Amino acid sequence: MKKLLLAGVASIGFAASANASVVASASLFSPLQPAGATTTLVAIQGASTPTQNTFNGAGFSITFNNTGADEGIVQGQADIRHAIPTAGVTASGQETFLSGDFGSAQTTSEAGSGKYLSTGLGTITITFSAPQTSLALLWGSIDASNRISFGDAANDSLTGSQVQALAAGFTQNGFQGPRGSAYVTATTDTSFTTVTLSSGVVSFEAAGIAGSNASFNAVPEPASFALLGAGLVGAGMLRRRKSV
Repeated sequence: MKKLLLAGVASIGFAASANASVVASASLFSPLQPAGATTTLVAIQGASTPTQNTFNGAGFSITFNNTGADEGIVQGQADIRHAIPTAGVTASGQETFLSGDFGSAQTTSEAGSGKYLSTGLGTITITFSAPQTSLALLWGSIDASNRISFGDAANDSLTGSQVQALAAGFTQNGFQGPRGSAYVTATTDTSFTTVTLSSGVVSFEAAGIAGSNASFNAVPEPASFALLGAGLVGAGMLRRRKSV
């Protein structure tokens, strides 16, 4: 049976304006749940790949803008273009991947890994049928210029550089092996029905996505954010992106 190594979890609030904020948490290998009682799974395993056609699911739809022929909803590795988000590592240091959508089992097989989103240099927008205030995802090979833009009244956003700072044990910008991806949750104090993924470099990969209607909690002071647990390091092969 595979054992997953656990890393620390950090949580902090980012001010988007004088009256609005995003509270975000990140963990390298410990799955995080969106806050709230009602969860909308962004289930994409039924899609053909790769595709940039509008995808409609239960409670959501996904649209694509200039994501590129090999981007959009994808599966597996594609040199230069995208890499499977790392979900964890085994006790021997072998990386694991989600086998499906949010909450799915993990696998060490690239061929058995689930489908995920990849922006390329374009954008991907998820539109929810009902207002949401919390979002959870597995954020793949985090680049500083990756960004989630929340379509709320405050125009809240969360950047890859912020997530890198939150993820205790994160290794380096754009790293495609263990300690380069992170489970992330973000909760806003104004509801949103859309989230847009974008990146200044190839690519922003996102797997295991879910939204919920959480109640917003007070923003913690930056100096008081909590780091929980002792991060254990998993060995991994470096699969660096080539310049485009």
